Amino acid sequence: MKYKILISLFIVMFFIFGIGITYSYFSSDATLSSVDQRIAKFVFDAETLDRLELPLIDLTPGQTEEYNFSISNGSSDLLSDVTIEYQLTILTPHFTPLIIELYKGEDLILSCDETYSRNENNELVCNSPVQELSYEEENLDNYTLRVTFDGLYSDESFSNLIDYINIEIKSYQKV
Repeated sequence: MKYKILISLFIVMFFIFGIGITYSYFSSDATLSSVDQRIAKFVFDAETLDRLELPLIDLTPGQTEEYNFSISNGSSDLLSDVTIEYQLTILTPHFTPLIIELYKGEDLILSCDETYSRNENNELVCNSPVQELSYEEENLDNYTLRVTFDGLYSDESFSNLIDYINIEIKSYQKV
């Protein structure tokens, strides 16, 4: 009699806990409203990108170039359904003595120099602070990358150096 009660109790507990776990495991109401799940993108010269590649072939000593771009949480009529965080990463071999500054609006948020570490390709890797775009309304963060080739380096030895800057965006849902 004791064994029958224990077996019955075990079977009842199995159904109570087993069915609840199984149901919650296979039941979900999550839907994705957008096919494109990369929700933070560059808007550069009316193109939507995840990466910018800027060759610096024509930059001469004493010259400053500015590259303007924006980051948005929407495209066309689509808007992100979640708050996102993103980070900009500047990659450059930094062969020439350039001053590389990233501005968000009027605020300097990153000065990429030799204090940052290099990756396995010997590129200088400079990460911006993490930025946030709320899902509540469409946002557009405007950036300016200012690249200056200091006039003090007008020596002939710098004339044949080729440099470039790549900017990557890493975005993810805020948890």
